Amino acid sequence: MLALATPAVAAPATPAHATARAASSAPSIDISVRSNQVERGKKVVVTGTVTGKKVTKVTLQQKRAGTPWKAQATVKVKADGSFLLKDKTTTAVIRKYRVVSASGPRTRSAKVTVGVYAWADLTKRKARSSMRWSQQKTVAINGTSYGLAFTSYNWGNIAPLVDFNVNRNCIALRARFGLSDNSDAAARATVSVVSDGSTVYAKSFGLTESELATVPIASPFRVGITATVENPGNLTPAPNAIAVAAEPEILCTSAK
Repeated sequence: MLALATPAVAAPATPAHATARAASSAPSIDISVRSNQVERGKKVVVTGTVTGKKVTKVTLQQKRAGTPWKAQATVKVKADGSFLLKDKTTTAVIRKYRVVSASGPRTRSAKVTVGVYAWADLTKRKARSSMRWSQQKTVAINGTSYGLAFTSYNWGNIAPLVDFNVNRNCIALRARFGLSDNSDAAARATVSVVSDGSTVYAKSFGLTESELATVPIASPFRVGITATVENPGNLTPAPNAIAVAAEPEILCTSAK
């Protein structure tokens, strides 16, 4: 007697629109930072939105080189899906941030990188080259005494230059630029800041003149300070101009 085969029954197909609806309801987190360069002591501000109603709380995580992700703050997601998180900075290092769900389905955002920077005394860094610049404990400009300073001296036709390899970790330099009170009465000089060979600051000063300036330097490998003696009256010899960069500081971060 022959056995009859049982006919196969096909599983019901899932409608395409149902699959699309399930995918679109999966939560996602999008973030941005107000600034990816922050001075130490100030806060990193992260804003974002959650797509999907199931995630009601989110956590800000931070990671530095060689360390695991660490939670920094948790907030509730607003009814419109938006949120704002803050992290107060204490160390001048580069770090990454992401936001993860603290409730509902496990979800995380893409990572963003933030550099935290701090001002440091430039006179305490090792100079790559120092030609016709000396370091003084104090310097006087227009009768006012300032702290540690680079001061130029003139000998021959080579412009004074002091420079530093900062390895793309620094974004600004600030100092009081001007002429020392030990300059001749008719003296004049242009003081310049050079970032990877490009002049990013230059100003001419006479006796008693100075300016406190913060100069963006655009993350160079090398930054330097130079000076050019001027002699508009073509005097012989040229008046002795002692250029000054008083209390110089540089704004830097670190990879670790």
